[in-house]
Amino acid sequence: MKEILHVRDHVKRLDCWKSLGQRKECKIKVFYLHFLAQPNDVDWKGLLMGNYARPRAKMMLWLACHDRLATKDRLVKFGMIKDVKCEFCEENENLQHLFFECKGTNGIWRGVLEWLHIEQHKDGWTQIKTWAIRLCKSKIWRRKFLQVALAETVYSVWHNINCKVYRNNNVDSHIVSQIIENIVNRVWAIPKLREKLSFLLM
Repeated sequence: MKEILHVRDHVKRLDCWKSLGQRKECKIKVFYLHFLAQPNDVDWKGLLMGNYARPRAKMMLWLACHDRLATKDRLVKFGMIKDVKCEFCEENENLQHLFFECKGTNGIWRGVLEWLHIEQHKDGWTQIKTWAIRLCKSKIWRRKFLQVALAETVYSVWHNINCKVYRNNNVDSHIVSQIIENIVNRVWAIPKLREKLSFLLM
């Protein structure tokens, strides 16, 4: 409340506040955007906007884009654990390692892209993210499938890692098929994409 009182004089000078006093239309969004220190815009927003993946999968992708997944290298920094070794091999666990270098998971993303008939030769999270951002800005029809595929892959890999940590389960041998099934289920609800989906299923 004190913070609001501190800016009340400034608010009174805003055009939208004057409009409100004259009983004209006024939107809270105008106030919100005005008081933002800087526009909350990121280059990877195209990976999430209009993404038909499951909400939980989009949440994992959002965390990965922010580099906020609780990988062991981050947990060590916070003093929560001492061991940074990957659950599937002897290398240090970080975002890059989990998705592209680990012998237990490094073929998953390639398997999904192979199903999508998309070729890419980048093996790094930063490189993949940059490549996907550029592709999602294009007009090709596969971009919508790529959005879903990226989110569902990140979620599935992360889920399998947690199953290994807490249940001592190995990576599911059918994980690529499960990711593809999730992509199909999510995209099938979009009529304009069904025709394209049938091409991938042939």
